[in-house]
Amino acid sequence: MKTPRLLILAFAATAMSLFFTDTARAEETVREWTDVKGRKVLALFLSVDANTDGDQFISLKTADGGVHRLPIKNLIKEDQALALSLQPSATFVPTNLSTADAAAKIDALIYKMLAAKGIKPNAPSSDEQFMRRAYLDIAGRIPSLEEATVFLSDSSANRRAKLIDQLLDSPGYNSHLYNYFADMFRIQDPNNGRGLVRAQPYVDWLKDRIARNKPYNETVALMLTASGKLWNNGATGYLLRDSGMLLDNLSNTFAIFLGTDVACAQCHDHPFSEWTQMQFYQLAAFFGATSTRANGRAMAKKKGEMAVDPQERIMAELTAMNADMATKVERQVRDIIEANRLVVSDTGENRLRLPMDYKYKDAKGGDPVAPKFITWGKTDRRSGAYKENKTKEEEKLRDAFAGWLTHPENPRFGVTIANRLWKRAFGQGVAEPVRNVDDPKSASNPELLVHLGAEMVRLGFDLKKFQRIIYNTNAWQRSTTTEAVPMGTHYYFQGPLLHRMTAEQAWDSFVTLMIGNPDYLRNEDGGQMQNAIDIDVDKTDGKVMASKLEALQRARSDKKEKVNGNIATAGDDMMKRDEIVGFAGMKLMRASELEQPAPAGHFLREFGQSNRELVDGGELSGSQPQVLMLMNG
Repeated sequence: MKTPRLLILAFAATAMSLFFTDTARAEETVREWTDVKGRKVLALFLSVDANTDGDQFISLKTADGGVHRLPIKNLIKEDQALALSLQPSATFVPTNLSTADAAAKIDALIYKMLAAKGIKPNAPSSDEQFMRRAYLDIAGRIPSLEEATVFLSDSSANRRAKLIDQLLDSPGYNSHLYNYFADMFRIQDPNNGRGLVRAQPYVDWLKDRIARNKPYNETVALMLTASGKLWNNGATGYLLRDSGMLLDNLSNTFAIFLGTDVACAQCHDHPFSEWTQMQFYQLAAFFGATSTRANGRAMAKKKGEMAVDPQERIMAELTAMNADMATKVERQVRDIIEANRLVVSDTGENRLRLPMDYKYKDAKGGDPVAPKFITWGKTDRRSGAYKENKTKEEEKLRDAFAGWLTHPENPRFGVTIANRLWKRAFGQGVAEPVRNVDDPKSASNPELLVHLGAEMVRLGFDLKKFQRIIYNTNAWQRSTTTEAVPMGTHYYFQGPLLHRMTAEQAWDSFVTLMIGNPDYLRNEDGGQMQNAIDIDVDKTDGKVMASKLEALQRARSDKKEKVNGNIATAGDDMMKRDEIVGFAGMKLMRASELEQPAPAGHFLREFGQSNRELVDGGELSGSQPQVLMLMNG
């Protein structure tokens, strides 16, 4: 029976209002579909995907809300061709897209590219392969014997999806993602007594954000807008990592969060892209009123007098009070003052100027620079990212910058973190390198890249939900590709690429072999702060400093007595834990619980852990020292 025209129009209107923001797109995909037997159905096109054998399927949604997945070969040739040419646009926003449907959409985009290149997808992975990959990619370690036995004895049809959910909700996921961010953000927190102040509050703050699965865009915005001292606000750690070097910090910010390499433009117009030095300084002007270091000389400034360094002033006052004491605490006083100079604040005056050697005709060296956002396309400025984040108030420049950078309509923010997480799962990004995706059209699969960015936005920058979709794709669950991808060529994700463990994955896996699940162990030394005496460097005098030092010494003595008391009265569980943690002079804990980064010569450093000087500085190459450490270490 022929479908009444009124019903067709009514369903089309309903489908467009529920599923699309792009009316033209909806008109193309809400239509009658015909199979080879001549049967017709009015339905909304969702996606085309493929199974591991390369058989293609089409997903359609009918007026009753049901989603139907059928072999595409069941349709007449005209409809097959139309289905293969259609893909949901970036504005396709279902009201309740399931993880399975979202994964199927990604698989469809991958298979479309594979078919165009004449490449077959890899065979399905075995349960053993899947299990090991899931533990390594999601929890950052291999499974224990008990964990492996439990999974392999599970015969339920959804056992893989259950394991993915279990691992995403485990402490191991938090630890593994922290390791990735620590490398990306270059976190350094050595507990060796040499630093001015430990970065532990920054570490704790970031770990807490990960554990509570806070939206990525909110976390980044807080890092860029935080004010105060590190021990009062852990989010200041990102800007204080480059204290006094805001231009360098801006270069890293763009590489990390926007996948844009602007480092060259700090000194001259970029030789390989359209970035200019003026554009770099216009962006830097959003931090022109931001200080990451207090000089502490205000107390000594009087009319007609030279400003005196606070250390000299305080030491002179301490010497007058007690010369012997002053000699003993001189280094400690210096470190305390330097630690308290590390503070993020907004000055109310945009002091950024062009460098004196600026050589272009649009300005002169030393000229002030007004803040201005960069655009990648002609229509960018029409988006909310640009319209909603205008300000001329110096105290709000950082807020405007963070609002623009993390806005859902920023054309690079969502795409960049989606591409990064894709590389973590598959061994290679859709666009490479992940720190420089200025031209998404040059990606191996531009349509997939755009879709991943749209998914990140659709999910509200929920990294756990996004990764759940990736891990549930057929593509990620296929066997790995073991052949190396020739330099300069694209990879089309017929399965994950075989890639080496990171140093942290290798270490955490060895720890798992030694003690089983290591997630319950915490580094009890992690909370110690070095030189965390909170003072106002402009107002503190010798008397106040002496009282602060006395209080610190008393607190340290109390803590030592308390710790000794705990050890003396510890039960068997405490002693067993102490033996495990201190095995052969090493702390058998997850890499995320150890020094950041580990000291030179440690297993982690030998196997490629970054020294955290460069963004994404970890190494994945093999070496002879690694072999020798495994044989003799």
